[in-house]
Amino acid sequence: MTPKEKAEELVEKFDELLTYLESKTKTKKCALIAVDEIIRVCPYFDLKIRETDDQLSAFDFQFISYWQEVKQEIEKL
Repeated sequence: MTPKEKAEELVEKFDELLTYLESKTKTKKCALIAVDEIIRVCPYFDLKIRETDDQLSAFDFQFISYWQEVKQEIEKL
């Protein structure tokens, strides 16, 4: 699934849940909170926490990059 497709899916899921709010802005904020939490769980994302550069594996980098792109796509919606 592309970052754009994931962004649309997350916003739609929150939109279905929060339809009574009648505000896409609020559903986008909910989706952004979810993505921020996903990014936060990667222990080596914060450069202050990492002791060495090689602690950020290729998988971690791809994981973080994907979710950062999802976040950007949500902000565009």
